[in-house]
Amino acid sequence: MKFILSCLFSCVFFIGFSQNYFDIANFTYTNTPSNDFEISDAHTTVKEIALELNFPVIINPKTTILTGLFLNKTKLNIDANLSSSNLNVLGLTIGINKVINDKWSATFMAFPKIASDKIKLSNDNLQLGFLTLFTNKKRDDLKYRYGVFANTENYGLIIVPILGLYYLNANKTFEANLNLPINADINFKMSNKLWLGIQFDGLGTTYNLNEQNYSANGAYVSKTSNELFSYLRFKLSKSLYINTKVGYAISRNYKIYDANDKIDLALSAFYFGDDRTQLNERFKDGAIFKVELFYRLHFD
Repeated sequence: MKFILSCLFSCVFFIGFSQNYFDIANFTYTNTPSNDFEISDAHTTVKEIALELNFPVIINPKTTILTGLFLNKTKLNIDANLSSSNLNVLGLTIGINKVINDKWSATFMAFPKIASDKIKLSNDNLQLGFLTLFTNKKRDDLKYRYGVFANTENYGLIIVPILGLYYLNANKTFEANLNLPINADINFKMSNKLWLGIQFDGLGTTYNLNEQNYSANGAYVSKTSNELFSYLRFKLSKSLYINTKVGYAISRNYKIYDANDKIDLALSAFYFGDDRTQLNERFKDGAIFKVELFYRLHFD
């Protein structure tokens, strides 16, 4: 998440008030070793930078306005026959977190974004995402989340039901933060400044191609990548942290389709009415390395 997010869905910015901290800023750099294409002798690396900035505005103890900005740039060869391409995301977050009572709170968010090879405002480049998330507080150290996310991808509408959990043990050394099927993070505190963890990121996205030679109708890239990481987290100061991650991308695809090649509906990882024709060659799965620098506010 990977961001998203994936870029849009790293989940950090919309789950912050479900636990006792909130991430104000997050900068991420991702790189991979050279990845071979499946048929040809070509290869590519995947390089990505991402930035998330979040600006919560507390109206009163029960109401918080959530606003933010996120951007992402990925550089790779999306086709064995082409030189490297840039895939970009630029978006805004706006929403509200409302405490209903001692047990329940709700978050409602909207995510307008531009996702394309060129950052410019147009209907083809624009996507709209919406999130509804309810949090049930069982105890101070145990909370459940129930929600749904929807987004207008280039292939059509995707709807993702969300089941989540947040747990922190009594001595605050073990933390589990799950938002399935989007992402999951489990970590163990080894010292006051060091954590060991595992993380899963599983949500894809699409990008409109403004410059392409695949179809007179236009084309888009559909990215899917299930990424599993192990990581070390270091505390650099009271609020500044860094994650160093090593992982593997499973079922990774950057598929190109004709702009008119759509599906009926995507429900999480299930695509209904999907008879699209892929226009490019897939490259293989492989290792992935990531460094995250983030600024975290604590409420306890």
